[in-house]
Amino acid sequence: MMASSRLEGQLSDAQGKLIGRVSVSAEGSLWSGDIDLSGAAPGIMSLFTEFEELVNDQVLSLLDDMETQVARLGPRFRVAGEEALPVEDLQIYPAQREVSFRTPHAAREVTP
Repeated sequence: MMASSRLEGQLSDAQGKLIGRVSVSAEGSLWSGDIDLSGAAPGIMSLFTEFEELVNDQVLSLLDDMETQVARLGPRFRVAGEEALPVEDLQIYPAQREVSFRTPHAAREVTP
């Protein structure tokens, strides 16, 4: 098996409610990978399902409002034993179980 810089962690909102468990890798400050939304609150699921539909249907006029709603969640990314990092540009695609987001700092080298 190839050595991978994938990190297992979780995304939560500002109140600490689980958004999803993620397995992501970083390229600079951009993280992307897979997400498990099975523990997410129904409101979070519907928000990202609607986001995904807008992207797929290319209803770009409504995306700004949707991105504002996502930013209002105050999403944070936490890896076990590390301080939670604020997240920007959070995009979750429930149907594909894919996630991407940015953190303020480039990823440190992490040894699994």
